[in-house]
Amino acid sequence: MMTRMILLLGLLVAGGVQAEPVKKVVIEPVGDELKFKQTTFTVAPGQTVQLIFKNTASVMPHNVVVLNTDSPTVVNRVGTAALTDPDYVPDDPAILAFTKVAQPGQTVEVTFKAPDRPGRYRYICTFPGHYTLMQGTMVVSGKATS
Repeated sequence: MMTRMILLLGLLVAGGVQAEPVKKVVIEPVGDELKFKQTTFTVAPGQTVQLIFKNTASVMPHNVVVLNTDSPTVVNRVGTAALTDPDYVPDDPAILAFTKVAQPGQTVEVTFKAPDRPGRYRYICTFPGHYTLMQGTMVVSGKATS
């Protein structure tokens, strides 16, 4: 009887709520254009995201900065502030996660937790002048998709 109870307790603990697996997202630019190939990706609320940026451009450096909003006003504020930051990533509360600037041919990555609240969250390149065109959207919804 005691063995059954211990086994049952072990099954209950082991079968508890499991976290979503890490979502691996690979983003690249479109050649030397100021565009991301991947303009959207979807993750679950609170899911761990491994964002890999492969700079396949031949001449331009780029990065990826994920914001905690989809607001064009915030995109403009962060993009403009990046102009005067030595690493092109300003200290701004709207920044959820960011990669370092990748030179052509380099790959950089960052791992972060997606917001718990479903919604649309903008990502941009903050290398000077790129943020106005180089944008995408992280969608946080009830279920992650590939």
